[in-house]
Formats: sequence, structure tokens, C-alpha cells
Amino acid sequence: MKRARDSGTVDMFSEYAPPEVVERFAPERVRAAKCSARIARAAAEAIRESKHARDVIAQLMADYLGEHISVAMLDQYTSTANEKNNIPAHRLIALFVVTRDVRLINALLADTDVVAISARYVALIRREMAREARDRLDREINVADAEWRAGR
Repeated sequence: MKRARDSGTVDMFSEYAPPEVVERFAPERVRAAKCSARIARAAAEAIRESKHARDVIAQLMADYLGEHISVAMLDQYTSTANEKNNIPAHRLIALFVVTRDVRLINALLADTDVVAISARYVALIRREMAREARDRLDREINVADAEWRAGR
């Protein structure tokens, strides 16, 4: 006999949503026809949401890279109208380092089958890969045992 649901008890998980595994910008914020425009929009969003002003971001990037970075360069990199001045990869990395916004890297990788995640998850991923390998080996062992018992 099926038990009736207790309507007097609050369901603690009714509004629970697990956190996003991969950090990404909202699609409408970085939507673009070309990858270069998507990266420009992502850079603009990261700068806009940063706790630092544009001039501070430019200086911190310059310090990180050991080369001159100006606010005007940031303006060029974040302009979707200017297709001739895309942000170079090493400067995108510097922008990530300064803003700590991994969504920049994931915007770059959006059309691929890879994502950027925090290094703190590497051990968990390695553990799961080892478990998958162990499961494959267990299946092979079971098949070999069955064949042996069958006298093949």
C-alpha cells in the first residue's frame, strides 16, 4: 500500500538547485556571431564586473606581463566594432589573472568540447577517472572469469 505524502512537513530540497559546475557568462551578455566578438564582449563584462577600475586593470595587466597596457588598449579589445584589435591570448590570460574571472577562459572555449575549471578539482577528476578505469578492469576480470568457468 502506498503511503500518503506528508503535506505538513516542509520539503527542504524543493527549491534547491545545485551550483553550476562550469562558470560562464549569461548567454545574452556574450552572444555574438563571431568568436572574436564573443571574446570582446566577455572581456567587457569581466572588466565591468571587476572590483578594479579600468586604469587599475590596465596597470595590473602591465605589471603581470612586463609590458605596456593602456586603458585605450582595453577599450579596443572590448569593442565589438573594431575587428582589427582582438585581445592577444597572453593579454587575455593577464586579464583573467587580474580579474580572476574564469568565465573569460570559458567564453574562449565555448565552441570546443573542453572547459576551464579550478585546479582544486583536478584530484576529484583524477579519482573519478581512476574509478572508471577500475570499473572497466572489473568488467574485464568478470568476463575472463566467466570464460574460464565455462571452460573456454
